[in-house]
Amino acid sequence: MFYSLKGKIASVEENNVAIETSGGEGYTAYMSKSSLAKLSVGSDVKILVRLFVREDAMELFGFLEDDEKTLFDLLNTVSGVGPRAAMAILALGPTDQIRSGIADGKADILTKSFGIGKKTAERIIVELREKVGPSSEKSTDWDDDVYDALLKLGYRRENIKEAMKKIDPDLKTTGERLKDAMKKMR
Repeated sequence: MFYSLKGKIASVEENNVAIETSGGEGYTAYMSKSSLAKLSVGSDVKILVRLFVREDAMELFGFLEDDEKTLFDLLNTVSGVGPRAAMAILALGPTDQIRSGIADGKADILTKSFGIGKKTAERIIVELREKVGPSSEKSTDWDDDVYDALLKLGYRRENIKEAMKKIDPDLKTTGERLKDAMKKMR
């Protein structure tokens, strides 16, 4: 079983990274777009990995943070959620916001993920609500209106996620939060 990969980044693609280890082996690992955005070709990196073996392929999934890997593992325990669907859910935003959405029973957040329908989202909530921890109920939790508005304005999902992490928690109205997020996007 693989635990981590350490080496030099050979390439960063749309949904995966290629890493060459010091032993000369090269590995490709699927990663969330937000994690991929933090990587650059030629730099040294250590990623945590999970190996999935299918009948016709062996696939590595990589993570920069332990919390991301833990949530990925939890999502994979749900029937109907495979590793690619779990990775698509991780691409929705920071893990604390995804956990909060699950704890609060917000299926609509999960259905924004590619390949996750309403029934699967509800199954995730039922099976993981107690495992992801209590809701934080802070104003920095997932803000659907701000996210949707930025998406409709043409901003990229990964940029939206980063901006939403930086929204001033003292701002209460959707308009104020949207303006602050747009400032952070520049």
